[in-house]
Amino acid sequence: MKAPFNPFVINSYQGKAYFCDREEELKDLFDHIKNDRNIVLYAWRRLGKSALTLRLFEELEESNQFETIYIDFLATQNLEEAIKAIASAVYDKYGKTASGIGSTLQKLLASLGATLNFNPFTGLPEISVSVRQPEKASESLRSLGDFLKTRKKRIVLAIDEFQQIGEFENQQAEAVFRTWVQQIPEVRFIFSGSHRSMMEAMFTETKRPFYQSAQLEYLSPIDLKVYSAFIQNHFSHAKKEISEELIQKIYTWGRGQTYTIQLICNQLFANYTKVKEEDIQTVFSQILDQQKGIFANFQKILTRTQWTVFKAIAKEEPLNNPFSKDFIGKHDLGAASSIRTALKALEKQELVIYDEGAYFVHDVQLARWLASL
Repeated sequence: MKAPFNPFVINSYQGKAYFCDREEELKDLFDHIKNDRNIVLYAWRRLGKSALTLRLFEELEESNQFETIYIDFLATQNLEEAIKAIASAVYDKYGKTASGIGSTLQKLLASLGATLNFNPFTGLPEISVSVRQPEKASESLRSLGDFLKTRKKRIVLAIDEFQQIGEFENQQAEAVFRTWVQQIPEVRFIFSGSHRSMMEAMFTETKRPFYQSAQLEYLSPIDLKVYSAFIQNHFSHAKKEISEELIQKIYTWGRGQTYTIQLICNQLFANYTKVKEEDIQTVFSQILDQQKGIFANFQKILTRTQWTVFKAIAKEEPLNNPFSKDFIGKHDLGAASSIRTALKALEKQELVIYDEGAYFVHDVQLARWLASL
């Protein structure tokens, strides 16, 4: 893996040298895997779940005891697309051999009714799967499981944005996947998701198929002192300077969110040798200016009351009591019943989250932009 030009990576995992801490989390996840426990890894958006999973995969692969497969369900809308995502990930892992596709994988694709085509624009192979009926979905998953069981090493399969299956048009999706997991006890699963309430409900509600089927691991922001040392180390290594005081301001503005902190530090590292207060404020403004065209669309898709409440929450962050007379009067919000209805709608869309007794706008950068209006 080539070293990045900028040590504050924002697009993907690029090696442990550019990955901050999470040592305790890694230790816990490795322990679960070694002791045959499935894992639910969940947190608010952009806290580094995917990077942590890939960091764990690096450790597992280096142990020479495991093979790892990463799948993203974010863009999937039904069972067919989910199974296609799994089949494509399996092909990416095992199909690219010097002699072409192995016979075992060929049999797997045949059993799925899958076809392998090449994208005319990229030249890359793409798998097409047709499994519209639940019965066919179960058969396809069983075939995939049977293939994974033939591997000599233990398989660890991570499914990111797993809460998507709760939104599938087929109401049996959760039961279909739960049955599949039970059919392949040799395979360890990491179910990852950024919709906290949906992930918690899926694995803690007694009537849901995945009830108590995995160990819940909630990811919190990286500790400020640890992050500060990480940031200063990369700056000093490049003969650049940034103070702990300024890092604390970055951390607070970014609400401890890994992606936003990395983005800010990426731009500061690229443009300044000795970071000053005004440099940070410049980067803050630049980041919000780059997003304002997207953020402004929220006013068009929300009702007037929802938009007003949305802005008010951002300006008051953290908001402990959205129904207090002071809050309602300060922002001219009207009747408490209207606020309650708007708040429920915003929470359902996870535009607003409730955490540790307070309400926040979920997207940190959006929150900062709203607060500036």
